[in-house]
Amino acid sequence: MARFEESNLQFELDGNLSESVWQQITPYDGMRVITPDTLAESEYTTETRIFYTERGIYVGVMNHQPTDSLVARMTPRDTRLERDGFVVGIDASGDGRYGYFMRVNLGDSKTDGTILAEKQLNMQWDGPWDARTAVVDGGWSAEFFMPWSMMALPQAAADNRPIGVYTERQVGHLNETWSSPPLPSTANEYISSFRRFNLQDIEPRRQITYYPYVSATHDAVRDDTEMRVGAEIFWRPSTNTQLSASLNPDFGNVESDDVVVNLTAYEVFFPEKRAFFLEGQDVFSTSPRNVSARGPGGPTTMLNTRRIGSSAVFDVPDGISTLATDLSAPSDLLGAAKLTGQNGNLRYGTLVAMEDDMEIRGIDANGESVALQATGRDFLVGRLLYEDASSAGRRSIGWMGTDVSHPDVDASVNGIDVHYFSPNAQWIFDGQVMQSDVNGVTGNGAIADLIYLPQRGRMHRVAAGYHDDKLDLNTLGFLTRNDLMHLDYNYVRDESNVPGLRTRNTSIFWFNQWNSNDDFVRQGVFGTREYTFLNNHTYMASLRYYHRRVDDRLGRGSGDFHVPGRWQFVTEWESNPSQELVYRLKLDADSEVLGEAWTKSLAGVSYRPVDNFSFNADIEYTDREGLMVYRGMAITPNTKLRNGRPS
Repeated sequence: MARFEESNLQFELDGNLSESVWQQITPYDGMRVITPDTLAESEYTTETRIFYTERGIYVGVMNHQPTDSLVARMTPRDTRLERDGFVVGIDASGDGRYGYFMRVNLGDSKTDGTILAEKQLNMQWDGPWDARTAVVDGGWSAEFFMPWSMMALPQAAADNRPIGVYTERQVGHLNETWSSPPLPSTANEYISSFRRFNLQDIEPRRQITYYPYVSATHDAVRDDTEMRVGAEIFWRPSTNTQLSASLNPDFGNVESDDVVVNLTAYEVFFPEKRAFFLEGQDVFSTSPRNVSARGPGGPTTMLNTRRIGSSAVFDVPDGISTLATDLSAPSDLLGAAKLTGQNGNLRYGTLVAMEDDMEIRGIDANGESVALQATGRDFLVGRLLYEDASSAGRRSIGWMGTDVSHPDVDASVNGIDVHYFSPNAQWIFDGQVMQSDVNGVTGNGAIADLIYLPQRGRMHRVAAGYHDDKLDLNTLGFLTRNDLMHLDYNYVRDESNVPGLRTRNTSIFWFNQWNSNDDFVRQGVFGTREYTFLNNHTYMASLRYYHRRVDDRLGRGSGDFHVPGRWQFVTEWESNPSQELVYRLKLDADSEVLGEAWTKSLAGVSYRPVDNFSFNADIEYTDREGLMVYRGMAITPNTKLRNGRPS
């Protein structure tokens, strides 16, 4: 990989490879088809050029293909869609421990995220990189710039800093994905197999970035004006250390959450979108379950930063009425600070945040206005992670602790996590034990995931967990429910060399979840088969059986109730998604949890005549006898259960 001085460049990031520096670099290709997983040679040439400076790394790519076959569709950030796009992956650790991926689609829509071993992708991160695309004769081109300051770089010799680079190309009209090196999703390894480079004289200067703000808000109803002044500061004193601070922050520019109507007994998980909390977050990830849900509700994690700045804890006296929107309003933050870094094999992080006291107005029985006060919470998080990579595989062990302080809440959680990858990533193990202490009540929990990848396209996964009825992570983390044990098995088989098909995918999922009374609260087995035909049409059929169980949550104090077993069949067909017109048909035959069978059918069409316009229309017909809202009989604490049924 060539090195240039930033001061000698005359560079404009516009997607056109017109700068003279690109002509000085020998391009490489090496693309192979990874979707479908054939590893065949790519149909078109991809010329990739990479160079770096003391400021960052630059990537230029010329994607050859007929101009009339280009598929460009503009979407919001981090949207998955069939179109032309190019991905650059960077292994900043140099040895497959952590990295970043950045994708630009034709038309400049972007996708990015962080990577942990081996392929744990976190799409919440939005990095300060940039890229542009351009349609040119014979195809389309793209230019990337990724500053070193956005990456956590371990200490290394000035003349030998190893990094890994991965490139990927999506060809929309072929519905194919190519990559170099070829790393299909069915392969055992990912980030550890990136193409290796040794860079010289990369020691980014100490950088400090700050974003001050001033805002004013006027409440015409209360005739109240509020002024706010604050700033966010990011300082990287060395390549492997970053200190971030947010003083009196204002998150008014953060994307709003989707509106969700939740009629279940479980909390809805909302991902973090505030840049301050997203930056450097990966060191606080203790398990793959932190970024992916296992079962209903959401992930299992000790740190859910959405708790910081959430609604305040108000003690509303009897006879005082308040507005629900006032009680649920987010708390103001006085400030937050975060330190993340690495020293050899040891990575560390700490996070401190303080909420301001809140005041809302209530109305007493006489119609008089009264002030209600809420004390802000203080949050503290600590993390240590020791990682070792060698020819014997990769191993790591870590500790994380959280603490929430408030006059009404004294909560702390501690956890130990361990991880193991065999030398060829054929065996993968992740485990964690946790203990919570909330207002003097102690709870315990543990999770374990074992993955066996005997060959490409085959995966066996066993997941187990134990959460007693006192475990409470939700003061600063997220746990869908406690009082739960589970043992699940998942088998996946991906085939790409089936006559008459592009791909055939098979999945079997068997799940068992029960509570401390030995009552099954979720049990069943799913079987799914999906076909992708040579014309890129897809067909899916899924047969699912839910075993009889006990619902011990939805009663909300009125008692548990028995749910009988039931079958469900889902089938769906969709035409080639790269075309302007896409058709889909779906049939879902199921039954109410406590009621009669029902059938839902859907027919839809999507029309995308140009890059920045799309039209979707669906017609849905549901045949059901009625919706079961409540059934009188409930299982009381004195009702005996026999095989999950009242006796």
